[in-house]
Amino acid sequence: MSKTEYHNLLKALDDMNKCLLCVECHQFCKNPVTLSKCFHLICSEHFPNMSHCPKCKVSLECCTTWSNDKLNVAVHAAKNLSVMFEHFKENNSCDSVVSIDKSLDVNMIDKTTESLSDTPLSNAKALKRTAASKQDTLNNSILSLASKSSKIVEKRNKKGETALHIACRMGKADKVAKLLSEGANTNTKDNAGWTPLHEVVQNGRQDLVRLLLRHNTLVNVPGQGNETPLHEAIRYNHIDIAKDLVAHGADINARNCKGETPITLAAPEMRVIIQDVAAKRIITEDSFDFELIQRQIKLDCEDIRVHCVSQSRAITNKLRALTKHHSNLHVEPKFSNNVTHLIVDAEDGICDSSLEVLQGIVNNLWILTTKWVTASTDDNLESLEEYEVLGVGTTTYRGPKNARYNKYKYLPGIFNGCHFYFHNFNKKFKISDKIEVTKAILSKLVTDAGGVALRRAPNPESIPEAEKLVPYHAQRDGKLYICSHYIIYKDMYEPLYNMAHLKALPIGWLIECIEKYQLCEPW
Repeated sequence: MSKTEYHNLLKALDDMNKCLLCVECHQFCKNPVTLSKCFHLICSEHFPNMSHCPKCKVSLECCTTWSNDKLNVAVHAAKNLSVMFEHFKENNSCDSVVSIDKSLDVNMIDKTTESLSDTPLSNAKALKRTAASKQDTLNNSILSLASKSSKIVEKRNKKGETALHIACRMGKADKVAKLLSEGANTNTKDNAGWTPLHEVVQNGRQDLVRLLLRHNTLVNVPGQGNETPLHEAIRYNHIDIAKDLVAHGADINARNCKGETPITLAAPEMRVIIQDVAAKRIITEDSFDFELIQRQIKLDCEDIRVHCVSQSRAITNKLRALTKHHSNLHVEPKFSNNVTHLIVDAEDGICDSSLEVLQGIVNNLWILTTKWVTASTDDNLESLEEYEVLGVGTTTYRGPKNARYNKYKYLPGIFNGCHFYFHNFNKKFKISDKIEVTKAILSKLVTDAGGVALRRAPNPESIPEAEKLVPYHAQRDGKLYICSHYIIYKDMYEPLYNMAHLKALPIGWLIECIEKYQLCEPW
């Protein structure tokens, strides 16, 4: 191992350790739990006395937590790995660097992380590969919680299918296992919206369902028509598969685009069975795997295409300078589909609402404060999470993070199932000093967020059958639960519709929905 590789190895180990530290005591988490409101990790003993998250300061009122056995295993492994590397940190001579390969006994690694053996992309196995073969790259080492998927593995055909989609559809178990070992993404959607899990459920392959569930597969990803794998299991009467899905957190009340849920589609006998499994399960549909989050964040760091809207010339100059030292960092002069990260001015982590910020939210971009630029150096780009804006205008408007997590969960956009007609927006309309909109701009915002922009005002008594959908993100039993059509106005609209399926609402409501990335209840 070269000296450069050695230092990169230690740096990556430190990065991994930071992910496993409690945000309250800054030590390795003891019995770690995840906060449902912000997904930060803490020791379980701290939670009862907390009113706000120590990291992001968000209120923990009505906040819950969940635990994950994998986190305990990961913390245990990280502690042992840190001890193993400690004496190398104390002696950075070339001889000690070269001796790392001899000192990392594979059997010792196996004993240290034996409990991780069921996780195919675990840190333990990656370390074993590093010690056994120098051909492995750093991104596939022990220190990668999120390994880079091979371009070949993720290559798509004309239908948008990856090799894993095809193997699952054909029922080739050996091929599926091989692709999973190579890091194939189990949650990728094809052009029709189906994931590999949808494919194996439809084919009744319980063995492949269980295999996918062991590899960071999200069970509530909606496919075509917002049908989840559990919808499919119920339709095809695959009772054993349905039980496995529910046990792993499948939502028995998830609605498809017609408002149908698995529990309402199930025959009486099956309904009793899955309700019983749901009542006894440990994993819930609110659980969001820590390892999966870190994997997605790691992928977001591989290609950082920044558009900067800061008014500071020093920031833009520093950003250009950083691109000369980091091959994964690029500056985009204009806001386009290529942009992945937005740099904004912010005070105490709060940025002003602007058209660029709204566009960034609906496109699920990272929205970072300028402090990320100033803190980064020629040798190191700072952690994205440390410098993500806390809110838009206020900490309660957490649209950037909500949108990003929505993308990580492979869920539809916030306006999915919603149809919008913009009344009297033919000319530019100034909402605030930084937001001036037209019908074209508003239409782009809602379509990027999964909605549909209408050319004509909807007739409440003759909604086309194809448009009779339910909004995916509406609150259960809320005022918008079955509201598919919205008339957005800047001045009062007559008639002032307030029907279950059609409402006339002010432009401020639409902007608030985007700023929060939440289908807000009408005022």
